[in-house]
Amino acid sequence: MIMKLDNTVFTEFGWNNSRQMDIAFCRGAATAQDKDWGVMITWTYNQPPYLENATKLYADMKLAYDNDANYIVVFNSDGSNSGILDNDQFNAIQAFWQYVQSNPKTNDVSRGRVAYVLPEGYGYGFRGMNDSIWGLWEADNFSDHQLSNINSEFQQYGSKLDVIFDDPLFSFYQNPYSRAIYWNETITS
Repeated sequence: MIMKLDNTVFTEFGWNNSRQMDIAFCRGAATAQDKDWGVMITWTYNQPPYLENATKLYADMKLAYDNDANYIVVFNSDGSNSGILDNDQFNAIQAFWQYVQSNPKTNDVSRGRVAYVLPEGYGYGFRGMNDSIWGLWEADNFSDHQLSNINSEFQQYGSKLDVIFDDPLFSFYQNPYSRAIYWNETITS
């Protein structure tokens, strides 16, 4: 899930989805629109403990920060008035804060990023081969092919890959991409 505020685009880390895919789509959307981006760490389970354990929480916060997220929000609610973070998770947040203080961001984080450009308005979920198109239709060969291509590009570019849409409203080519790979190109990686 990606949520856009006035000048910020957020992605949700939760439910065991691919963090790399979440970052690629969110950071790509933010870059194409010249916005900030961030991560909301939300539920992983439908029952207590709801959130991931402290080790995974720290790793997710660090992953978001190291991939140049401007904001990191940890969801601390079970729907009632009580918080769900435990002492280990609070300690992980404190350890992350110390990591940030010891590892300030540099201005060259965006250098060498690559954009994988999907067709305008394409609505496949990219959460796996059985995902749907716009939540209504079964995945098709095109969807499977695009998911396979993106995963192949992750193998080559890792955290430098962003996924964006070919949209004339956003001139992504003016943004910091060293290369754009279009959905209809033959991938030879």
